[in-house]
Amino acid sequence: MKRFLGIIICCFVVATAYIAYVIAERQTALQKFARYNDSWAVGQTVSEYMRLEHRLAAYALGMDDVDRDEVRLRLDIMIGRLELLKQGNLHTFVEEDPQRRELLADLTKVLNLLDQRLDTLDSDGLKTTLKSMAVLDSSMTALASTAVEFDVGLIDAAQAELRQLHLIYTGLAGGLILCGVGLVVLLLRHNSLLDGAHRKMSDLTDNLREASGELKLQNYRLKHVAHHDALTGLPNRLLFRQDLEARLKTATSGGPTAVIFLLDLDGFKDVNDTLGHDVGDGLLQAVASRLTELSREGDLVCRLGGDEFAILTAGLTEKQAFDFARAVVEKINLPYHVSEREIKIGTCVGVAISEEEPDTDELFKHADLALYEAKSFGSGYACVFQSQMQTRLTEKKSFEADLRQALDNGELELFYQPQVNTITREICGYEALLRWFHPIRGQVPPSEFIPVAENIGLIHELGDWVLRTACLEAARWPRSLKVAVNLSPVQFRSRNLIQSVVATLKQSGLDPNRLELEITESVLLDKNEQTLETLTQLKALGIQIAMDDFGTGYSSLGSLRSFPFDKIKIDRSFIRDVTTRADAFAIVELVTGVGRSLGMTTIAEGIETEEQFACVKQVGCEQVQGYLIGWPVPAAQLDHPRQVTDYDSLIEYEGLIDVKAVSGRG
Repeated sequence: MKRFLGIIICCFVVATAYIAYVIAERQTALQKFARYNDSWAVGQTVSEYMRLEHRLAAYALGMDDVDRDEVRLRLDIMIGRLELLKQGNLHTFVEEDPQRRELLADLTKVLNLLDQRLDTLDSDGLKTTLKSMAVLDSSMTALASTAVEFDVGLIDAAQAELRQLHLIYTGLAGGLILCGVGLVVLLLRHNSLLDGAHRKMSDLTDNLREASGELKLQNYRLKHVAHHDALTGLPNRLLFRQDLEARLKTATSGGPTAVIFLLDLDGFKDVNDTLGHDVGDGLLQAVASRLTELSREGDLVCRLGGDEFAILTAGLTEKQAFDFARAVVEKINLPYHVSEREIKIGTCVGVAISEEEPDTDELFKHADLALYEAKSFGSGYACVFQSQMQTRLTEKKSFEADLRQALDNGELELFYQPQVNTITREICGYEALLRWFHPIRGQVPPSEFIPVAENIGLIHELGDWVLRTACLEAARWPRSLKVAVNLSPVQFRSRNLIQSVVATLKQSGLDPNRLELEITESVLLDKNEQTLETLTQLKALGIQIAMDDFGTGYSSLGSLRSFPFDKIKIDRSFIRDVTTRADAFAIVELVTGVGRSLGMTTIAEGIETEEQFACVKQVGCEQVQGYLIGWPVPAAQLDHPRQVTDYDSLIEYEGLIDVKAVSGRG
């Protein structure tokens, strides 16, 4: 085994030595040919030198086909060739002869000088340089001839040696050919893979291009959605604000004034509630279409939200703006046909014209104030903003602020007006009436501050205070007396009403059947399950329910049968004329008869004369209240034990009359 391994190792050594020998011989032969290659390089250098000289001469003569850049290119090539003469065998060849060394130095000097001055040389400078170069022409030619002659002698010997190596390299060449074939096959395979990858890349590029287009389209859609209303397609509040800011900047810089037309639809909520949101949406689209038809070129019609629209324009006078607003009102008020239904709605328009207000919020607030002013007159009105509207708004806000503080400042007080039995004139209860005594405004009527309290959401707090105060006071009265408390429609619709009433009765200790809650007929407009459920729950507690101001609202006889009322209160407007007008007497008689038939107590309010008292007594009205019976007075001035049996003893009621109230405070 060792001998076998030794033979293998010897073979490897011999083969290695032979390979080294062949390599050495080939290197020797190549060195001989290198001289020939060197002579070729010298010849090429001379050739490039001649080309440079020729192109430089053409450039000096101003020929059109030669420019400075081409000369620079030839110069750079020649400098590169010069560097080859300074390296390797060529350097040795040059250094062997002093004339060659001198020639190389002169050539270097000429080329370096030309390289430095080429960009600044004029025609004369170029000619001087050409003369310097011409001096070297013969030396350069001689250098090339010498290199060739020297190499020719070496070629024959080198060829003989190369023939011997040819056979050796033939096999190597065959192997290389086979390797080349394999390499070609691999390259073809590689190209095939690259083609496949290229196709996939092209498909991916197409997909990316398509996705990019879709993304751009989606971005446009998103931008459109962000600035337009989805239902009507009109610009929304965001675009409205941007356009208004631009118009105000134009107006500030001396351009036309900006004008806002602000409107909302009267009765739109009823359409939505009665006919459904689909019809409501169709109506909004129809309104948007009409507004667009009315607008002029350059105007912007916007839907700000809900049923609120706006039109932005410019350059209108106050009269022109008002006329356009009237045209909008007339156009919107025309009947609509939506889902095979004819719908009629109205609108009001508020107009604001920019004067010196560069602030968008301020100008929009002016338009809103003008719209509020128009709506105060009713449907179908248009108003242009005036400065006094701002003053009225300030007064309104001041009034609201005072009302919010009235409860904490102790400015609110309950007065009580007696209710008596018509037959016996015996007091059966009192109605609690809220009074506001402001230190500056004086006595503010409930008809003024109750609607404000409803609008600002204070009615729930006031209503709870009134109910709690009245129940605490009534708990100290004789058990035969009841207390009647008015409920605002807004307060009645609160889901916390039942809990508030239960908590108040528990806190005061008042028997529920001594509490009477009065609601107006407007509550019956919402004839829904919640209304009926609230009334039913109040009845279940033992509380009496009275319908206040019967006959002045929207109630019907069917409503009296549908809801569990205990008492009907005949409005004072009928009592006032009951002695002078037959129709008023007939209405009072009819209501009293209906109440008796349904088992409900009837009470007439506003009794001020004995004749009125006699009339309601004649038709069978069970209870009355009014100034004839007693004025509203604070709880401290009530005198419960006193009773009246006839008119002659009415003087005994003086204890119920508040002198301050009679003089103007009551």
